[in-house]
Parts: sequence; structure tokens; C-alpha cells
Amino acid sequence: MKKTLILLLAAGLTACTLQKTWDGVPIGKPISVTFPTPTESIASVALTAAQKEGVKAGNELAFRLLDQLYDGKSFLCSPLSLQCALGMTANGASGETLQEILDVLGYGTEGVDAMNAYHKTLLEQLPAVDLKVTLKLTDALLVNDLFPLLPGFQETVQDHYYAAVENDPFDNPEKTTARVNEWASRNTDGFLQNILQPSDVAPNTAAYLMNALYFKAKWAGSEDSPMFQEKFTKEGKFTTADGSVRQVSMMHHVDGNYYRYAEMDGYTVLALPFGDWKYYMYFLLPDGNDLKAFTRELRSVSWNDVLGSFKQDAEVYVSLPKFDLENRYSLKETLQELGIRRAFVDDGSAQFDRMFAPNGSGAWFWINEVYQSARISVAEWGTEAASVTVVDMVGPTSPGPGEEPKRLFFNADHPFVFLVGEATSGTILFAGAYNG
Repeated sequence: MKKTLILLLAAGLTACTLQKTWDGVPIGKPISVTFPTPTESIASVALTAAQKEGVKAGNELAFRLLDQLYDGKSFLCSPLSLQCALGMTANGASGETLQEILDVLGYGTEGVDAMNAYHKTLLEQLPAVDLKVTLKLTDALLVNDLFPLLPGFQETVQDHYYAAVENDPFDNPEKTTARVNEWASRNTDGFLQNILQPSDVAPNTAAYLMNALYFKAKWAGSEDSPMFQEKFTKEGKFTTADGSVRQVSMMHHVDGNYYRYAEMDGYTVLALPFGDWKYYMYFLLPDGNDLKAFTRELRSVSWNDVLGSFKQDAEVYVSLPKFDLENRYSLKETLQELGIRRAFVDDGSAQFDRMFAPNGSGAWFWINEVYQSARISVAEWGTEAASVTVVDMVGPTSPGPGEEPKRLFFNADHPFVFLVGEATSGTILFAGAYNG
């Protein structure tokens, strides 16, 4: 595993000319990009017992976010991107503020050092599990010149999160947001564009702690026998949560492959593989249309139990909507409801004394907002998904031969939940719901 430094080169220009503008706004030097790049594939993600508990806690967070964020409309979020951004932030906190963040991330007992080691393992190993899948996990901090970071905090986020640390005067909101948006676009191959608006930059903004997660993969299969073919995509009926019927583009897998599935109490789960069958898109289809009740029930579901219930004993025929979703969230209230409260208090009681160097003014810091933008495109060729999370810190200024095969018809013609996950670790990268 090696640590790679990448600077975006402006398209069509010489290799030594850096991009100077974004959306017409001069940005100066682009924010650096550092992340581990795999040189060879690995069989599986190697996790300690404690880190497996971290995966479990992250997956529980995914289902809690599903319930918190679903409001009757289709949506996507990334629990993994949020974990990375909050993980970096936790290293600048102490006391109750730190404990609340660790509790939500599942490291309330193990502590911040164990959490950092866990995130470093995911950053280094998730991209190496399947080299046919494009997976980029990138972290960075853009810091106000007026609020320098403590050296210990900076070293930690650089060593464990491969985070680039850059400074900015924050005196020009258009330039500051352009730098963030250019970085986000570059790290998601242009899939996500506008993460922040100039109005998001306040006079007392101290830093942006950022994570970008980008995923792109073809469905498993061959050129001769792809999972989905455009010629089989037809308009079909989809019954939404409120009972209305819409016409949507339905992709159809007509060959009856032996895909993994699980028949749970009240819902069926289908796992469709990407690449070399290490990454999957999971579709959780309830028996009924009440998706809000279903997301509420999922809060008590063990994802490990679901994974342990998969079978591969039936020909599976799939009908699945083709869709493209994009969302932008403010997650402050959601995180407060999940248990992170003191970090958002602006009266001086938020404990971020391990992040910024003292400047003689007695300044204190807190989280103003946590933004997440996410997008997913599901089509015949495969799936592309991305998420960028920004923590806004502020301060006070097969069967036997001859057997008749069992058949399963998985027809996603009503609301369902979907996940993108890595199989060897059980990590959920993206979670969302589709309601037509």
C-alpha cells in the first residue's frame, strides 16, 4: 500500500498547469488529494474483533439514518462518509463532547485510538478488495488562517485518515466554496458538483473537515451475458407508499441466475454483485407499501443476521427500477437526535480544545452544521454513487443435475430500501430508499 499525492491537471492544458478556476471563480492552488492506492488485490478486509464491532455499529448507524431521513421521498445517504468525517472531528474533541461522538460511532468503550486504527484499515483495504470496482475514500481539511490547528491533531488526521490539510483566509466566501466544490468534484470524478454555497461560509467559520466517497462498478457478468440489457428495459407500473401508481423504467434480468437472497420476516433481500463478487447492491423489499414503518423496523435489525440468512438455491428473475437520485442534507438535528449534542452547543461548553491552537483570544469552537451531499445512478451497466460530508467548525467571532430448480421472482414494483456494501467486512457504504 502506498500513499499517493494527486493534483488535478486542467483538462486540455499541459501537465504542469494546475486548474486555477472553478465555475468561473479563481481558486488559486487546488486542495491536495492524498489517499492510499492498492498495488494488488486482497482476498478480504482483515478486521480485529473490536473493528468488527465498529462495522456493526456503523451498520446500525446506517439503519438509524434511514429511519431519520426518510420523509416519503426517495433519497440516498452515506453512513461511511459521515463516519469518516466525524471520526476526524472526534480527534479534536475531549470530555463529554468526545464521548458522545464515540458512542454514536460505536467506539465509546474502545476509545479514539481504536477508532482511528479502524478507519485507517478501511481506507487502506476497502479499495483493494476488488480492483474491478472503483472506490475512493478521500479526506481533507480546509482551515481558516486565523485558527491554526494543533500539531498533534494535524498529525493524527494526516496519518490515520490520509487527510490533506490546507489553509485559506476565508475572507472571500465565493473563493472558499469554490475550492471545496472543486475538491469534491475532483474526488467524485465530477459526479457531485456543488457541495457548499457562499452563504454557508460565516465570518467565524474556522474549518471544514471533509470526506469524499466515490463508488463506480459494473454489475457482475460477462459481455456475452450481462446482468441487465437495455433491450429488456420497459416502462412498468410502480406503486408508491401512498398507493398511487407511476410509470417508471424497469430493468429486467431474464436469465434466472442463482443470486443470493434472503427471505426475512416481512421482507425479502436480494444481493446483486458487482465486479468480482466482493461488493453488492442489496435491495430490501418489504411485503407491503408502508416504507416508513419498514425503515422503523430496520432500526432493530442485525445486518449480520441478514447476511447469515442468505441462500443461493433458486433461479432469480429480477425486475428493478432504473433510477438516479441526488440529495443534500443538513444533518445537525439528525445527529443531535442520535446522541451528539454537546458538540453543537455554542456557549463555550463544546469541548474542541484538541483541534485548534490557542490564539490568546480565549476563543472556543463548536460544530455549526454537518452537510452531506449524495448521488446514485443505477442503470443497466452498473452503479455509480458518491457522497461528500462536510463538518462545518466555527468559533465565536447452483442445484444438482436433473433437478427442477426453485424459482424466485423479485419484482421491485413498490417502495424498497437499498444498500451498497462490501461483503468480506460487511461494511455498508451507502443506504437509501426508493419510492418511485
